Amino acid sequence: MIKLQDGAGTGKLAKVNNRNQLEISAAVHSESRLVAAADAQTYLWTSSFSTATGNEVIYIKNTSKTKLLIIDKVTVNSVLTGLFELFVVTGTAAGTAITGANTNLNSGNVADATALGQASVTGLTIGDRLDMARVPANGRATMELNDVLILGLNSAIAVTYTGSTGITDTIITGYYQAEEDL
Repeated sequence: MIKLQDGAGTGKLAKVNNRNQLEISAAVHSESRLVAAADAQTYLWTSSFSTATGNEVIYIKNTSKTKLLIIDKVTVNSVLTGLFELFVVTGTAAGTAITGANTNLNSGNVADATALGQASVTGLTIGDRLDMARVPANGRATMELNDVLILGLNSAIAVTYTGSTGITDTIITGYYQAEEDL
């Protein structure tokens, strides 16, 4: 007779129900949550200000020489109806520096990134559009990238806003991971 043990040395066995099925349960967490807990390398970059149409509202550039920056999602809000677009960008960015907030509040880790926001970002050359979200007045939308946008050393992205002048809010969620851990 084969017995399935828990693997932790406690002697507990797996349960089989009356339909002869193995009963299991699992907790499913996003990769950004796991990295936040294990490595304290998940960050939120936020930008909020009154902007005019056609402006880049937030910019992130990975400056880590050892880790990739993986973008999980971009959340946008606007007082007025608008279009937010996520682009690959190049150029010499200029603007107001912002700091990524580590989501593990027990950590002193700092993001290896150049990040600009809180005012229009200038000096960028817009490249490929990666995603977009239309937001109604006083609305919110999320560009769910599901960990597929990976920024290597010196790769950069920016979010642009097209719409009437008004308050916009942008939050980028991302985490660092060594290439061999992907």
